Amino acid sequence: MNNKLIAALVCLGMTGAASAADVDFDKGTDVSKAIEQAVTLDMPYPGQIGYDHNPGQWDNGNFYNYPGQSPHHIRYSRDCHNFSFGPSAGSMLSDRVRLESVEYVEECHYVPDPPPPPQPGHPGHPPKLNEKGMQCMERPHDVFRRTVQLSMAPRQLLPWENDSFEVCIEGPRVDMRTREAAYSYDISEMGQYDVRYELTPRYKVPTAPDRNGLSAGAFSFADGRFTFKVAERWAQEYAGEKVAIKVELYKDGFLFFNSLKGEKEFTFDTAAGYELNFSEGELDKTHVVQPADPFPLNRGPKKYYLHWSFHRIGGTSTGEKVKKDSTDKIEVK
Repeated sequence: MNNKLIAALVCLGMTGAASAADVDFDKGTDVSKAIEQAVTLDMPYPGQIGYDHNPGQWDNGNFYNYPGQSPHHIRYSRDCHNFSFGPSAGSMLSDRVRLESVEYVEECHYVPDPPPPPQPGHPGHPPKLNEKGMQCMERPHDVFRRTVQLSMAPRQLLPWENDSFEVCIEGPRVDMRTREAAYSYDISEMGQYDVRYELTPRYKVPTAPDRNGLSAGAFSFADGRFTFKVAERWAQEYAGEKVAIKVELYKDGFLFFNSLKGEKEFTFDTAAGYELNFSEGELDKTHVVQPADPFPLNRGPKKYYLHWSFHRIGGTSTGEKVKKDSTDKIEVK
């Protein structure tokens, strides 16, 4: 508390004392004691009577102020747009997109139900509130608008690659994030209301492989061995790298009683196609569980099929595993 406030309180205290009782000023006044009392006075806090930082309510000539949440709460809507750039030998410029964010203000006030009258002798006593005493209403207050455009410098992408970016506005702030990219980019922002991002490639980074890069060919059985052929779509793009293909052999059962017979992974140098040849005995049976035959008398032709997947090995792809659809069922005699 500063000295001016203390002096004011001392003067008010002395004036109040003079009006409340007969005081002989000729006898003097203990100012130091008054100052000590003034320093220890309790000041009103937010929500108390007389503290008008938060809006209150008038009732029968008395002003009530209720403690609780701030009367104003602000939020912004978020508007986003995705920009994509595929393979191109030259520079590219996106369309100009308009983004808009609305500012909403929530205003709250207390409505006692019902508002009790002031108690006799305590005209300033605030009424008690029930759980539904606070009412809030949200309204639009302001709108922020920007136009956004992206400029891409020349770079080389593989046929299946794509660069994708998301630009969003939330209140007065506009931001951009990379969703997926084949390069590490330097990004510069220009403009305030008409925003333009310029992207300049720095160096190539691994990307997810094309899940359609490998496709299933013939699956057959002869002389006790299974043969599975796989076609490669991107032999030239992945030249000098490897691909790993994993197969899981299943025996088809009645209804859903199919059984895993084993699994094996094959690794090849990238080529136009691959041939996987194996017998059931060559498979890894670590995860094989032999279920009881629920229909021991059902003895028809045995049918087999494969679950298969692949992943690339090298610096072009991220190396993530790509699961493919099951092969057709073949009959084994």
